[in-house]
Amino acid sequence: MKTKVLLIAAALGLSLLTVPAHAAGDKTLVIIDSGINTNLPWAKAAVVEEACFIEFGNCPNNLPSMTGPGAASLDPALIKDKAMSHGTQMASVAVAANPNVKIVAIRIVGLSAKGFATTYTTKAVTLALEWVAANADRLNVGAVSVSIGRVYKEAACPVSSDPKLQPLIVQLAARNIPTVISAGNNSDQKKINYPACIPQAIAVGATDTPYTIKEITGWVYPIMLISNSSPELDLYALGRASTTDVYGNTTVSLGTSNATVLVATRLAQSLSDGSTLDTVMGKVNTSLQTAYRTLTNFSLKFYQT
Repeated sequence: MKTKVLLIAAALGLSLLTVPAHAAGDKTLVIIDSGINTNLPWAKAAVVEEACFIEFGNCPNNLPSMTGPGAASLDPALIKDKAMSHGTQMASVAVAANPNVKIVAIRIVGLSAKGFATTYTTKAVTLALEWVAANADRLNVGAVSVSIGRVYKEAACPVSSDPKLQPLIVQLAARNIPTVISAGNNSDQKKINYPACIPQAIAVGATDTPYTIKEITGWVYPIMLISNSSPELDLYALGRASTTDVYGNTTVSLGTSNATVLVATRLAQSLSDGSTLDTVMGKVNTSLQTAYRTLTNFSLKFYQT
């Protein structure tokens, strides 16, 4: 998806997408994250399938993998780590963007006996994407949201660190299923995180609340200060969101994770009418607007929803 030039990220208003209100062929949205509290009423209505792939620890069935009801579900009574709210928060962003969204929840983060998140790597993402590829037709998958990543020291994107991951992203894209991945929140203006840097992924950065000033006509869309960016970035979306945590509490969340699930939700909606990924991304690329790192220094453009 990368164009390999500096001004690469696109703006896409809602009017530019074909967004069915509720079509019989509605595509599902896959969220690969820490799991979801599926007992929350809105989550119970949205989640249609669950899976779990844990590297360190176990799924609810006390095994490293699980599929079916309860696989990605979280019991808030067992959780002491706020990091475990991340998946529930991402699902709440998706539901806010599309109240009719149908979510396939994949949990890749384990939980220790004391209620804290266990270690995980992008290998868990690979396991999840393998399962998505095998079940994409059955689940009518429209897009995959991956709001995780890691900083890397290599000069170039370390695509060879997991030789199975890039081919899976390529395979899904060939089937009109975009893999949308967060750029990261390290304030890095030269690198985005892995695996967002994989060329065939759609890498998303974050903008903050738009505003107006006298010197500029129309809205100013500020790039969120924590958002990573680089020539490998594809687009920006609004990274400020009101989210629901695993305990059911509402909180304001900031970052590229929110922007990523927002983009993935919109893409899944757009693909529900039978459009191809190339067609939808073509609409994105014909509607560029400017996002500013500062008022005097702008280098990239953004996807505004």
